[in-house]
Amino acid sequence: MGQIIDISGKITNELPMVKITDELVVTVNNRKNDIMNMQAMILEEQRKAEKGDGTFNEIEMIGRTLEMLVGKKMAKEIENMNLPLPDYKTVYTAVMAAATGSSLEDAEKVFR
Repeated sequence: MGQIIDISGKITNELPMVKITDELVVTVNNRKNDIMNMQAMILEEQRKAEKGDGTFNEIEMIGRTLEMLVGKKMAKEIENMNLPLPDYKTVYTAVMAAATGSSLEDAEKVFR
């Protein structure tokens, strides 16, 4: 019989969470198919900008991405906080870190 590599202890099937404030903790949907859909949406927006007037609305894209990864209700709660733009981007970066299984520091290098 061939070698068996047991990864059952590494598979948790749990969704990561991001604590934004003491009152607001969001669960991040990091399922493979949902991440692929998010990436496709971002690429499509970039293609549209390249073919159109060259305008890529980063803030709108961040909002749509948050909706996909934390759900519309939680994304709305984040929007209602009316954060300064750098803080809003920090929330996005933390959610992307959770979604991709990266550290916040590594995600800051990629998503900022």
